[in-house]
Amino acid sequence: MPQFKEKVELIAARLLRRAGVPEEEMPETLKKTGRGMILFSVLLVVPLLLASHVPLAVTIVLQLGYAALISTGVILAFDDENKVR
Repeated sequence: MPQFKEKVELIAARLLRRAGVPEEEMPETLKKTGRGMILFSVLLVVPLLLASHVPLAVTIVLQLGYAALISTGVILAFDDENKVR
């Protein structure tokens, strides 16, 4: 699991560097991006709740998108490091 988390963070950081985010703002921007992904994942569930006759392929794609966004969002949004108090 730590390897997966590191790969997700590396990919997200690489994309944010290409977008021009300074290195000192990177941790905060990664957290904001993760929170945004969690919120955006909810939008993928709404069509399934509103429409009653959605084709199976569309349902599968929306559910896979939801799972991918929520899992990467949680990985980016929450740090599991021990904080010194």
